[in-house]
Amino acid sequence: MRQILKNIAMAAVVMLLTLVIWGCRSDSDSSNITDQKTSVEDGFYIYYINDGWTDISMKKMDVDQQLSSENTVDLVMKALLEGGGTSKFGTPVPAGMTYQRYIYDGYGTVNLIFEADLENVDPYALVLSKEAFVKTLSQIDQVHIVVYEMVDTVNESNVVKDKLTLESFADIDNMTDSEKEIRIFMPDSSGTALVEKSLTLDYSQKESLPEQVMKGLGSSYDGTVTPLNNKTVVKSISVEDGLCTVTFNDAFVNGKEGVDDNVLVYSIVDSLLELDDVNLVQLRPDNTGNRLNDIDLERKFTGDYSYVTR
Repeated sequence: MRQILKNIAMAAVVMLLTLVIWGCRSDSDSSNITDQKTSVEDGFYIYYINDGWTDISMKKMDVDQQLSSENTVDLVMKALLEGGGTSKFGTPVPAGMTYQRYIYDGYGTVNLIFEADLENVDPYALVLSKEAFVKTLSQIDQVHIVVYEMVDTVNESNVVKDKLTLESFADIDNMTDSEKEIRIFMPDSSGTALVEKSLTLDYSQKESLPEQVMKGLGSSYDGTVTPLNNKTVVKSISVEDGLCTVTFNDAFVNGKEGVDDNVLVYSIVDSLLELDDVNLVQLRPDNTGNRLNDIDLERKFTGDYSYVTR
């Protein structure tokens, strides 16, 4: 409960700070972000962070249009990580995080990889960092998606990935109104059917949206039980090309006493499919066989809502 209250308080502070900051931006300061479309039309801009981590500023950069996409990405990343030479143009890597490397696939996606103390990274600083990297890299013609990947320094198997586009930061509402309500599907008290419940996701949190869904499935709601036994641990979650893969420890294949195996599986699958970028779900037990009793876990699951009570 203390952690929940702490998260709520942090979210409230982030929202208030953002509203104040954006309200205080001056139109007379041409280096601040006032109208991205107008400014970018005049040239290529690197998006930096001020030394107080309260605002983003942009600085014009000359980019040779004859450079290949690979070389342009390399040049831009170097400029981002070196900073702009003053406290107003700081490197957009928050405290508690260390930049490791980037991977450009040559087809439109740049994957940024960081090591992060996920428990202590400031949520607002994280949003500003994502915005700065995405808005900078998205100006490159052949870059359409930026994957912001954080590897937990405490538990390296805990990897948080966020697939972002320029639309992710289309307006200020994406930062201040960062919450979204979705449906999740919990086993009822008999364990033979699913009950629809509401879960609020927060885009500004360190946890990825799939992680927040799985955390929600582990909570208690009136008239429902959790789908996982108390020894099951979610070891990692990843989303790649629409496939969400959840890796569990060995205890997952023991199922949940009192819950039908199909109800267990589709509680997870149907809930994760509520996320916009998830089209298929794979449930992968770690170091065990590929079955949950009669259910083949080699499958990539689509939704099945026949267990949901209406």
